[in-house]
Amino acid sequence: MVQYRFIQLAKKGNSKAIATLLNSKLHPEGINAKASVLNSWLHILLESDELPDRSSTIGIVRNQLIELAPESIKRVKLLFKRYIDDYATWGQEFDLELTSLSDLNLTSFSDNQQNGFYSKSKINSIKNQGFNNLRMSQMTLAIVVIILFMALVVFIGKMLVKQSSQTPNTGTTYPQVLPTEENLI
Repeated sequence: MVQYRFIQLAKKGNSKAIATLLNSKLHPEGINAKASVLNSWLHILLESDELPDRSSTIGIVRNQLIELAPESIKRVKLLFKRYIDDYATWGQEFDLELTSLSDLNLTSFSDNQQNGFYSKSKINSIKNQGFNNLRMSQMTLAIVVIILFMALVVFIGKMLVKQSSQTPNTGTTYPQVLPTEENLI
């Protein structure tokens, strides 16, 4: 019953259901699949400890997807990396309408050519840039709050001084000026 539910969700293009079904086929090979859907593209990240046979791995994924025939997915972008690597070892794009594996155009990635996929260092750089922007916004906000607080303190101080100078002091006694010789002349 649960398997049937996953199949129905996968046929509707649910990426988690697709990943679950792919994992049922790939886990015996020691491969873990993660999937996401973006604009009728299914992006699949395959990871394992060892580098599996490329064409058989692509065949497993492709056959499973053709069997499912997800309605909202037209193309697949498949990426493989080992857990210890920061970058993809190989990648593959294909249409789900192709009839044979020989129609696929296999492309490899090297250290310098990531074919549109980000390495961990690039992703961390993007995350750090966002974090730095957040820190700058927080610091700017803190400076503005401090300036406003100081302005409020100055304003209240001026109001108190102004109020005290306008209020007559009834309980205050002023010293009398006694006539002296200098005052008399």
